[in-house]
Amino acid sequence: MKGSIVSVPIRNKKVFGIVLDSQNAEEKKIDLKNLTYQIKKVSNINARRLFSENFMESAREIADYYAGNISSVLFTLIPNTILEQSEKINFEPKEKRSDIFHEVTLLQANNEERYATYKSLIREEFARSHSIFFCMPTTEDLKNAKNSLEKGIEKYTYVLHSGLTKKEIAKLWQEILNETHPVLIIATGQFLSLPRQDIGTIVVEKESSRAYKMISRPFIDMRKVAEIVSKKNNCRLVLGDTLLRVETLWEEKNGAYAQLSPLKFRSLTTSRCTLVDMKIPKDQKKKEFTILGDELKKMITEAKENNEQTFLFCGRKGLSPVTACDDCGTVVTCNNCKSPVVLYNKKTSGDIQKNLFVCHHCGERRDASELCSYCNGWRLTTLGIGSERVYEEVKTIFPDTNVFILDKEHVTTQKQMQKVVEEFYASPGSVLVGTEMALGYLNKKIENVAVVSIDSFFAIPDFRINEKIFHILLDLRDLSEHNFIIQTRQKNTKIFDEALAGNLADFYRDEIDDRKLVGYPPFTTYIKLTLEGDKNAIRKEMEKAKEILAPFELFVFDAWNPGADKKFTIHGLVSQKRGEWVQTELLQKLLSLPPFYMIKIDPDTLL
Repeated sequence: MKGSIVSVPIRNKKVFGIVLDSQNAEEKKIDLKNLTYQIKKVSNINARRLFSENFMESAREIADYYAGNISSVLFTLIPNTILEQSEKINFEPKEKRSDIFHEVTLLQANNEERYATYKSLIREEFARSHSIFFCMPTTEDLKNAKNSLEKGIEKYTYVLHSGLTKKEIAKLWQEILNETHPVLIIATGQFLSLPRQDIGTIVVEKESSRAYKMISRPFIDMRKVAEIVSKKNNCRLVLGDTLLRVETLWEEKNGAYAQLSPLKFRSLTTSRCTLVDMKIPKDQKKKEFTILGDELKKMITEAKENNEQTFLFCGRKGLSPVTACDDCGTVVTCNNCKSPVVLYNKKTSGDIQKNLFVCHHCGERRDASELCSYCNGWRLTTLGIGSERVYEEVKTIFPDTNVFILDKEHVTTQKQMQKVVEEFYASPGSVLVGTEMALGYLNKKIENVAVVSIDSFFAIPDFRINEKIFHILLDLRDLSEHNFIIQTRQKNTKIFDEALAGNLADFYRDEIDDRKLVGYPPFTTYIKLTLEGDKNAIRKEMEKAKEILAPFELFVFDAWNPGADKKFTIHGLVSQKRGEWVQTELLQKLLSLPPFYMIKIDPDTLL
């Protein structure tokens, strides 16, 4: 039976396998005789049902959508500990409830309004004897959601994530299956395989988060997994966020999705929002580059006097994200992969401060005391503003202020991140400097929030970059309580005005018009092939892919940071009109490619 666990003899040991399908061997005699490998007769079949047939069908559809194999999808969606503990886990399939039906509904509102709606939704589902599954992008999001949603139903709330021990996962899994009362499951997408058959609603919260996309094979998107699983299980799917993805809103405008409640396209705030032009006037004789403008310095000073806290957002890590030669303009790059390096100030042995160039692409580190690689010039100038540079500037200007920094270079573990945030919140008048990573850990309002630098994001040639910038600005604006400042040298950029005003409607209209003009998603489904290795070898391989995929056109181009000759990266792109994927002929051609091709469907970036 599909979804059963069976013991399979391999050499001198037994391993567990999942039944994908079963057929009568009598009818397959000829096929069995023509196999290129030996088969063994199973003398004792001890099959245990562990997953529903609906889930197994979902896994097959997910595998087809992402041009992968079902085994890799199952490996991703089923916690390994559940397979290892399968003999101890009891699952009795129950008949699917007839009062549960499938629909996709949207919820777009600020955090407080969304969670108020979610609480009502949970009460309604419990009253109907339905369970509810909340799918979250990260472990930190799970904790925040748990604190907001479990009040009054702690006994029936379960939180699952990969950070738990194997014993904890197996224990909670069995408890959820044994509980006769409806339950609230708050988990990451990996646990959508849980065979609780009374789930009436699956909620995908923070629907716009890129964390739902897997960065390793089979490169699946948990949002798509939730969509397919909810459809197969015939239950409702709710997509929620402050601003839903452009593709999602476009589907709603075209009647594919319904609204759980009227979508909010105007975000309100109690903060005073200010845009500060940091561009140096042309008539200024001495052109001084400043990191903190007068308005921002004043805000930090007043915050200190009033025992208020301040969060300073910086788009990049390090002292400066780019270093270039003043004489010839050559950018300092990595010796290994030729990506631009970032300047950092590090402590070496003996607590000696030393400047280092660090490559974020391959990890190379080297002493920053060097000349230009092209002209041997010594005038290497740092460009842009990094979080470390902002941190040092604040400490210099405000020496009596507690200053914290939160980025991947200074804080490497989740415990360290939580500790920094707790110390910041417990220190009145303090300042926290952080990158995008910090936003997932700041779960309480902060009186004063400022964007020190985000202009460098606009230089990234990514069709989703405006959406990413707008989301960051909205999150920062929502985090602020009294003051929100954006510093920029691109004051006339419309996206700043839309973010400060909380004008979601105009942003969506501008973005969808731009994408329609060029033919970007949602009007196209992209299939991206990637090869890494020797430059000449992978170019030849990509030419082979062109021949294999014909008559489907493969557009080949170098990656944005392609790297060195021996560690080169190249992409190939196939475009399908929206709604035409999965295309059976193209799928079979993709599956015929060697496994060293990385295939991504609906990639977040083309870079």
